[in-house]
Amino acid sequence: MNTLHPEKESPVHRPTAWHVTHWSRDSYCRGAYSTLLPGGTPVHRATLGECLGGRLVIAGEACNPRAPAMVHGAWDDGIRAAKLAVRAGARRVIVIGAGCAGLGAARHLRAQGIDCVVLEARERIGGRTHSLQLGAVTVDVGAAWLQQFDDNALAREAERFGVRLVATDFGQPLAAASDGPVDGIDAAWEALRRGIDRRLPLAEGVARYLATLTPAEARATRYAIDGNLIIEACRPLEELSVDSLDEEGVGANDHFLPGGYRQLIDHLAAGLDIRLEQPVARIDWQEGGVRVNDERGDFCICSVPLGVLKTLQFVPALPEPQQDALAHLGMGTLEKVVLQFEERWWPRSPTGYLRWYDTPASWVEWLDLTDAVGKPTVAGLIAADAVERQFSGRSDEDIALAARDALQAWARAVEAMR
Repeated sequence: MNTLHPEKESPVHRPTAWHVTHWSRDSYCRGAYSTLLPGGTPVHRATLGECLGGRLVIAGEACNPRAPAMVHGAWDDGIRAAKLAVRAGARRVIVIGAGCAGLGAARHLRAQGIDCVVLEARERIGGRTHSLQLGAVTVDVGAAWLQQFDDNALAREAERFGVRLVATDFGQPLAAASDGPVDGIDAAWEALRRGIDRRLPLAEGVARYLATLTPAEARATRYAIDGNLIIEACRPLEELSVDSLDEEGVGANDHFLPGGYRQLIDHLAAGLDIRLEQPVARIDWQEGGVRVNDERGDFCICSVPLGVLKTLQFVPALPEPQQDALAHLGMGTLEKVVLQFEERWWPRSPTGYLRWYDTPASWVEWLDLTDAVGKPTVAGLIAADAVERQFSGRSDEDIALAARDALQAWARAVEAMR
């Protein structure tokens, strides 16, 4: 949490507290979550997670074709990996990473009576979920929603633990654009997905598709790409697979945790043998056993984020199919700024979901957390090359103020439409 220096504050709509994330620079994740690079398919995700030699499984959201880039996708995949360890007859399992994949794996193994130790590089558990105090309220500066709620095993855990949940309707944003009224975004997105030539690289296919549209249709389609693809897949078009068009994002009865993910994570970690501040650089999984740092076992579940996975030394090296899968998967760039004010000065969205369409894109999505947390608070999301444009050469304070300026521009545009 940070408090703005008075001499640098704008005289209007001054944030009282703020937080800016830097997940892409974080050495323990190196990005927000996985995405498909050109040529990448869901098959590459499944291949990455195959059991190797009866001793090693890579696990996490990057390996889950059904729910990639989602917290419950990591949880489910950790359990999948643990079941493979059980099937292999493992007696002592080393789990690397205490994010949701690692916790899911360790809980399942513990329930089966299998000896298990979790090695976590950070001084905390939770991985890319991270709740902290901003002023008087708790906010999530990493993952913040339980997505695909009806088919989300973590949501069932949250209900079982009595965690307070609030539904969010991502299908009805209060949207505005810098160049006039905006509508037809959803229709333009579906038309693009139907009409693009999927035999072409994504960027080329989009360019050819846009060339067939009227100026108004092309404008709506560009904004649809910013709001429905880039902010979800978190890389520029040139760095994405055409299959990225089909990987689901928000919008499936998602639920927010006003008290933060931490309360759920703490429940899930209870009773597990977790060793903090244990970074891993090498995994020795040769025949006869597994060795990670000073720990020995007969099975390893590696649940570190994809960005870290690519830096690890495996002895022996990963088989060619897994190396090929890694080459077709990358980490997306997504950052968040959380701003807190004395009063809610921006137009109120009935759903709490705001979208800002600008050229070039900047802070595309905003979540108004005010009603949920009881203090005027908003979280803005920025992705892909927009992060470099907005973050490069700026202090966190400057970034927070720039985000505030974008929110003010959105508010003015909304008022102009009324």
